Amino acid sequence: MANLMTMRHRIKAVQTIKKITHAMRLISMSTHARMKHLETPVKTYQAHLNDMLSIALGMHSDYRHPLLQPSIPKDEHPLIIVISSQKGLCGSFNAGIFQLCNLAPQLNNAKFITVGKYATQFIQRTHASAIINSYHAVGLHNFHDIALNIASAITQTKKPFGSITIYSNSAKSFFVQKPTATVVVPAAMHAATEEIEFYWEQQPEEVLAFLSEQYLRVQIQNALFQSLLAEHAARFVSMDSSTRNAQEILETMQIAYNKARQAKITRELTELSAFFIV
Repeated sequence: MANLMTMRHRIKAVQTIKKITHAMRLISMSTHARMKHLETPVKTYQAHLNDMLSIALGMHSDYRHPLLQPSIPKDEHPLIIVISSQKGLCGSFNAGIFQLCNLAPQLNNAKFITVGKYATQFIQRTHASAIINSYHAVGLHNFHDIALNIASAITQTKKPFGSITIYSNSAKSFFVQKPTATVVVPAAMHAATEEIEFYWEQQPEEVLAFLSEQYLRVQIQNALFQSLLAEHAARFVSMDSSTRNAQEILETMQIAYNKARQAKITRELTELSAFFIV
């Protein structure tokens, strides 16, 4: 009897876990679908901004932004932005980023900005004093604001960074997330070769400085967006696998429970029959 009660408790526990993983699977799929509709506008805005900056630089090819094109070496005063997931249960999503980040050549003398709870915990273990800013609550509702805050912190720094690298995940496909290292500074801004006449209502240096800062913000914003998109895809895959595994365990446990219950009933009937026969 005690064995059957233990088996029933285990079956109920697995059923509860299955309900949770199934709910998380649906939430991740729904959020990923909503973000997928926003991916095209985000990429289009980034492409148009890059084209506008490229054309403006073509008219002033000697312009150099002090933050995006610093005069100091890359390995002097570097900044590393690490973007992880806010929540767990997404497989090896974070492990790949951290492994790639550990290979960074300027890791020991770098400053850090972390986005996501797990990124903060990872950097705090070895470089806690080097963290400038941390953002834990990142999602579809506030990644624009976080990108703006990070870009403002970079542009308002007293000493320019020699390099800025973003370590994050991007969705190679729905089922495969690839850790990537994106070099933001020195910025790869190319001047357009075609000649287009502009009427400058403001000084060209002011317009180019504004476009350069927008370029920085959009690069960070796109990295955050792609990381969120990849995170929900990874969590869906992980929770879908967990749900299917829970279903297989339930079937196995139910069969074992039914056998044990049937054996108990058969034994009781046998004992009862022997009692009446005697």
